[in-house]
Amino acid sequence: MLELFDWRVTWDWMDLFIVVLVVGLTLYLSWRTWNRSGKKNSVLVLELFRISTVCLILGTLLNPEKVEEIEKEGEPEIVCLLDVSGSMSTLDVRDSNGSIESRIDWARKSLDEEWKVALEQNSTVNIKTFSSEDGKQATDLSQALSEALDNADNLKAVLFLSDGDSNAGPSVLSLAGKCRSSDVPVYSIRVGAPKPLPDLSIEEAFAPSFALQDEKITINYRITNTFEQRQTSTLKLLANDQMVSQKPILIPPSEEIAGSMAWLPPSEGKYELKLVLNEVPNESLPGNNVRTLETRVENKVIKALVVDSFPRWEYRFLRNALDRDPGVDMKCVLFHPGMSPGEGKGYLPGFPKTKDDLASFDVVFLGDVGLGENELDEDQCQNLAELIRLQASGLVFLPGRRGRQLTFSDSSIAELLPVVYDPEKPTGLGTSNPSNLQLTARGREHWLTNLRGAGEPDRQFWDRLPGFHWSAIVRKSRPGSEVLAVHSNFRNDWGRMPTLAIRYAGAGKTLYLGSDAAWRWRRGVEDKYHYRFWSQVVRWMAHGRYLAEKEGIRVIPDPERPKSGEKVYVRCIVLDKAGFPMEDGEVKGVIRHPGGQKETLTFTPDEEGPGVYLATFKARESGTLGMQVNSFPAERELSLNLTIEKQSKEKLGKPIVSRDLLQLAQLTGGKSESYENYQAVINSLSFLPDPQPIILIHRLRTDTLWGLFLFGMLAIYWTGRKLVGMI
Repeated sequence: MLELFDWRVTWDWMDLFIVVLVVGLTLYLSWRTWNRSGKKNSVLVLELFRISTVCLILGTLLNPEKVEEIEKEGEPEIVCLLDVSGSMSTLDVRDSNGSIESRIDWARKSLDEEWKVALEQNSTVNIKTFSSEDGKQATDLSQALSEALDNADNLKAVLFLSDGDSNAGPSVLSLAGKCRSSDVPVYSIRVGAPKPLPDLSIEEAFAPSFALQDEKITINYRITNTFEQRQTSTLKLLANDQMVSQKPILIPPSEEIAGSMAWLPPSEGKYELKLVLNEVPNESLPGNNVRTLETRVENKVIKALVVDSFPRWEYRFLRNALDRDPGVDMKCVLFHPGMSPGEGKGYLPGFPKTKDDLASFDVVFLGDVGLGENELDEDQCQNLAELIRLQASGLVFLPGRRGRQLTFSDSSIAELLPVVYDPEKPTGLGTSNPSNLQLTARGREHWLTNLRGAGEPDRQFWDRLPGFHWSAIVRKSRPGSEVLAVHSNFRNDWGRMPTLAIRYAGAGKTLYLGSDAAWRWRRGVEDKYHYRFWSQVVRWMAHGRYLAEKEGIRVIPDPERPKSGEKVYVRCIVLDKAGFPMEDGEVKGVIRHPGGQKETLTFTPDEEGPGVYLATFKARESGTLGMQVNSFPAERELSLNLTIEKQSKEKLGKPIVSRDLLQLAQLTGGKSESYENYQAVINSLSFLPDPQPIILIHRLRTDTLWGLFLFGMLAIYWTGRKLVGMI
C-alpha cells in the first residue's frame, strides 16, 4: 500500500506491470508521431499532453482513495423508547411476587431499577415515550425509531419497551438498513403475555342513526371469544334502559361471531340503545361487554310511484298494500297498452316527463313495462336513473310475463338492475308445481327478510309461504348485488337462479323480485306477511332521503355513522322556491367538530344532475359534530348533528406481537427478549462497545469533477490534433 499525503493507492505487481507497459507504449507512439511530423514543437507539446493524460487515467484506475475518520461528539447515548399506547394498559404481566399488573406499570417500574444506573456509568440513557400521531389510539414503532435516529448525535443503541403491536405508519423493518448504516443496534423488551387474556368482548356494534316510523332497526355486532373453551352467554338489547330483545350466544373457542338483532321502535323519539353481553366466569375484562348507540325515529310520509302495464294480481295487491299504509303517499301509472292510461283515485295521466316532476318520489315500482310507444322513453329512463343514483331514491323491479323489462338492457337504468336477464327466455318460466323462495346465507341475516311484527321467532316461515308458478329468467346476479333468495328448483350454469336481490346504486338502492305471486302470501293470514314485506321495502329504500330533511333541502352523509379519522361524503339536494331542483345556485356549509374547531364546507355542483351538491370533510375526533348547510338564492337551510364514533386500533387483552421486534433485532445486531428474560437484553447492552468513529472514504474514480477534468483533457488533445493538421 502506497500512501501519498492523505491519499492511498493499493496495487500489486501485476498492476505495476500493466502501468509500465501502457506508459512505455504511449512514450513509443508519441516519439514516432513527433518524428513523423518533422519534430515540430507544436506536436511535441501535444504529445507531452497526451502522455500526461494517459498517466492520469492510469493513476485513476489504480483506485486512489482518501479515508477520513469523524469522531462523534458528546457522550454515547442509549435511547429507551417507552410505548404508552392504549394496549399497554392490558393487565397480563406477572411480577416477581406473582401479582398481575399492567404492561405500562411493569415497564415504568423496570426503568427505576439498578440496571438503568449501571448503563448510565458509560452512557447517557434518555427515556422517550411514544404512541402515534393520533395519540394513544394507535402505535407507530417506525416513527419513534426514526425520530431517535435523527435527533441523537452519538447514538449507541435503541431500546424498545413495547408490546410490539404496531398498527400505524410503515413497517419498522423499513428502518433496518438505516440502523445498520449508522451502526446502531436495536434492542427490545417485549412486555405482555404471548396469548390473549380469557375474555368475551363486543368488538363492534352498529345501528342506523335514524329510522322512519314503522321501520325496523337492525343492530349489527361482532363478538370475540378469547377463551380456550366454548362459551355460552346471552346478548340483550336495551332501549332507554328497558330490555326489548335478547338472544342466546354460543361462541367457539378462540373465534369471533357476527350477527344482528332487530327491534321495531314503538313510537317517535330519541332512543339510547345498549347491547349487553352477560359476563361469564373468569372474564379478564368485563368492561368491554357493553356497547351504547343512539338513534332517532321520525314519522315521515313516503312518496311512492307504482308503474305497470296491466292490472295483474301482483299490481292490485301491491297497490292496496301501499294505499292502506298510513306512512305512504302512493301514486300509480297504468299504461293499458292499446287503451288510454288508467284513471281514478291516485292515478297519474302518465309517467312524469321531467326531472322536476319525478324528484318528489322516494320509491318507484316498475312492473311489466319497458321502452317503447305508450310506455317509457329514453329521457324518462335517464331521469329515473338520476333520481336513484343522485337523489337517494329507491327502485323496485317487478317483471311480468310480457317480458317488457328486457328492453331496459340498452337504457340508462340497465346498470341499476341487480340481475342480468336471459334474453333467450323473455317470457319467463312457468311450472305446474309451485316453487319457493329459498333464502341465501345473506338473506337469512338481512332485516328485509325478518318481517316486522309478524310474530315469527325466526325466518323459517319463508319455507311455509305459498309458492309461485311463474318467475322471470335471469342468468346471474350483477357484480356488486346481494342475493337474498334463489329459486327452489331452477339452476343454470351460474348456480341457483336469483329471485330476490338488492343493489346499492350511487346514493340509492334497487330491489328485484323475480316472481309475480307475492300476493299469494296473503292466503290464510291476510296481510301478515305481504303488507309487512312491502312496508319494510319502501322504508328501507327511503331511509337515506330522510336522514336530514327539511322543506326544500336534504343532506345525506356517507357513512351515516362515521368513525374518527374517516372521510365523510356529504350530498345536499336543494329545491328552489318553486319546488324544482335548484340550478345556478350556491351551497355553503359550516361544521363544528366535537373539540370546538370550525371548518367551512365547500359544496360543488354534481355535473350529472341539477340540484345536487357534493362536499367532503374528515371526521377529526369522536363526539357530536354539528353541521349547518345554507343554499343561495333558494334561501334553504338545514342543521343536523352527526355522531362521530371513536376509532381505536388499540385493543386491551390482545397478545404481544413479536415478529417485527425480533426481526429488527436480528437485522441490526441487537437482541429481543420477553419481559420475563429482560436481564439478558440489559447484559447485552452493558457489554456493547462505544460507537466507532464514522469512516468516510472518498474515491477519486467516483468523483464527478475529476471525471469531467479527464474528459476535458481528452477533448483538448483531439482538438489540438486537428488544429496542427494531424487529422
